[in-house]
Amino acid sequence: MIALRADGGPSAGLGHVRRALALAAGLAPWADCRLLLHGDAPAVATLVQRAGVPCLPVSGEPGGTLTAVRALKASGLVVDSYAVSVSELEALMECVRLLVVIDDSGRFPVPGHVVVNPAPGLDPPERREGARYLLGPRFALLAHEFAMPPVRSWRESVERVLLVLGGATRASLMAALALAVRRAVPAATLDVVVGPAGDTPAAVTAALERIGGVTLHAAPESIRPLMLDEDLAVSAGGVTLAELAAAATPTVGICLAPNQQPNLAGLARDGALLLGGVAEGPGFPEALEGALASLAADAGRRRALGERARQLVDGRGAARVASAMRQHLAETPLTAEIGRC
Repeated sequence: MIALRADGGPSAGLGHVRRALALAAGLAPWADCRLLLHGDAPAVATLVQRAGVPCLPVSGEPGGTLTAVRALKASGLVVDSYAVSVSELEALMECVRLLVVIDDSGRFPVPGHVVVNPAPGLDPPERREGARYLLGPRFALLAHEFAMPPVRSWRESVERVLLVLGGATRASLMAALALAVRRAVPAATLDVVVGPAGDTPAAVTAALERIGGVTLHAAPESIRPLMLDEDLAVSAGGVTLAELAAAATPTVGICLAPNQQPNLAGLARDGALLLGGVAEGPGFPEALEGALASLAADAGRRRALGERARQLVDGRGAARVASAMRQHLAETPLTAEIGRC
C-alpha cells in the first residue's frame, strides 16, 4: 500500500491534493493507494470524490502522519505538505520502505528516498545520502489528460484571455487582474476561473461588475478544454501554471507566494512564460499590463512561449515519478518494511 499525505483547504489551497491525486492515478495500475488528508473543506472533498481515491483524515499535529502510516501498514509514503517537519520526515523515513517528498522549497538536502521538485534549473545536493532527486518540469505532477498533445489554434489577434489563480480565488485580486487585461487587450473576452476554495462566484462577480466582456467559470471539473481555447493566460505560479504549460497556452505568470518564485523564474528564464510581477507589490498593475500588451501585439512570440512551455512540461511527470517509486520498492529488501519503528 502507498499512502499519500497532503494538505488542502482555504489556507493550503488545492495544489497539494491535486498533485497527490495525479500521482495516485499514476500508481493505480500496480499500487493500492490511500490519501491521508489534513483539511476538510467541501472543495477538497469534491475533488477527492471525483478522483475515487480512498481518503482518511489525518491530524496536523506532530506525529499524526506517522500514526496513520503505522495503522495502514503502508510500504510507501508520499508527503506533499508544508506542515510536516524535517524531523518528522526523518522519523517517517525509518518506518517505510519508500518515502517520497514533494518539495517546493529547493532547499536541499531533503530527508527522503525520492525527492521531487518540478521547478526548472535546480541541482541536487552534492551529498545525496542515498536519495534520488527528480528535478525539473518533466516531473510536474499533473492529471493524465495533460499528457495528451495539445491541439490549438494560433490566432493572429488575442480574442480570449484566461485568468486563473488556482483553487482559492480572491475577488479583489481577480478584479485587479481583469482591469489590467482589459486595458492591455480591450477587445478580448475574459474567461475568469473561480476556484472552489476561495471567495464565492457571487463575490467575484460583484468585484468584476464594472468590467465588461467577462465570462465566469465556477470550479470547472476540467480546465484543460478552456486552456486550449485561450490565446493568452494570466496565472499564479502553482499547479495551474504547469497545466497551462502542458496545454501550450502562452502565459503571463504572477507570484502570489514566495514558494512560487523558483517555478516562475525558471520557466521565464527558459523562455516558457513572461513574468507579470508580484501580486499587489510595487508597480504590479503596470508591470502586468505591460507584459500583456507586449504579448498581445506579437503572435509569433505567443506561439514560441506556448510551444516552449509544452516542451518543458509534457504532462507525463506522474508516470515518471510512479516508475521511480516502483523501481525503488523493487530494489529495497522486504526487511525494510514498516513495523521496525
